[in-house]
Amino acid sequence: MATIGSVDTVGRAGRPVGIDRESAGRYVLGRRTPEGGFSFYRTPSWGIEEPNAPDTLAALESLRLLALEAPAPRETVGWLRSLQEGDGSFATLTIGWAVLRALDVLGAAPRRPAERWLGETIGRVARPDVDRSWRGALTDALRLAELGELTGTAVPAVGAFAARLLDDAADPAGGWARPGADLETVAVAAHLARLAGLDRGEQETAARYARACEDPGFGFRLSVSAAATSVGALRGGLALLRAAGLDGRHLDAAGRQLVMLQGLDGGFAARHRGLSNLQDTWRGLDAARLLDELQEA
Repeated sequence: MATIGSVDTVGRAGRPVGIDRESAGRYVLGRRTPEGGFSFYRTPSWGIEEPNAPDTLAALESLRLLALEAPAPRETVGWLRSLQEGDGSFATLTIGWAVLRALDVLGAAPRRPAERWLGETIGRVARPDVDRSWRGALTDALRLAELGELTGTAVPAVGAFAARLLDDAADPAGGWARPGADLETVAVAAHLARLAGLDRGEQETAARYARACEDPGFGFRLSVSAAATSVGALRGGLALLRAAGLDGRHLDAAGRQLVMLQGLDGGFAARHRGLSNLQDTWRGLDAARLLDELQEA
């Protein structure tokens, strides 16, 4: 069994147990569809071949973390480009974000400039529906900020929007987002604040929240009061400690939890005994990378 760096623990028989890189690679590559995209629920025996942009981005990022080349990248580039409309727009922000980032991973450009669409999308997202979840609004804002950085597009509206959104979503008890903060969302908020160029204490608030979620059994809890963890919480906690230059107090426990989140098929699930999928496989492999960096530091 190949393992990712120091994400190794010891099994009951005294043998090393760790994240299986080879199995993870097989899982990701097995999710590729004939069109060139990826789908976590691909089932050829049932005739299910339905690639989507977020899964394709997650697969490409996972392969990059595993130091594996994407197969037939020109086919994947062609399929990704087909998701862009003739005027340069995309059906949704999520699709546009995933397509543009995935093309960047492959070193390719979209078939048409996307700056106009990005500007129009910022205008729409900056007026969020009050019925939407705070976590969803923060995630959308982060994706806009990431696309602004990726395309080199000056998006001054993002800074003001992000500041207002973070203020509105703040939990009086600490962190983001109301009515109760969780570690994965706090990490999203801190990343948004960094990309938006905010310097109002968000990073210190996020680091304190990550510290409060550290746990000798879970590594990191889902939230301060939770008695469980998830792959997103582990990745979020590790990212916040790494960004703040802090040592982890329970890194071995976090490593054990990551090992437990990898299924027999090689993919990762959000929770223990959950269904493997490409999004959580990307989160799990990125968490393993962050854990290695913290342990080496």
